[in-house]
Amino acid sequence: MPNTSAVSIQTSDGSAKSSAGVVYWVAVSAGSTGGAFQLNDSTADGGTDMLNLTVAANSTLFLDFTGAPMMFGTGIFVDIPGTNLTVNVGYA
Repeated sequence: MPNTSAVSIQTSDGSAKSSAGVVYWVAVSAGSTGGAFQLNDSTADGGTDMLNLTVAANSTLFLDFTGAPMMFGTGIFVDIPGTNLTVNVGYA
């Protein structure tokens, strides 16, 4: 993934990038109950959901956007409502 310049690892709500950016990939690991997460175009929880997914229990998920990167005009915020996920975001 040659375009990725940074990685953010979140286990709870948090800003991956506090300014405009581009997401190239997302990797998620779910524990015994699985869970949901969103990527918001904002610097705090409450912006526009750009991605909203639920991950099955005891699973992993890899999303590759390098062919069509996701553009975030304000910031990249990871919203994890529960406590059972680790979300890794590769961005620039």
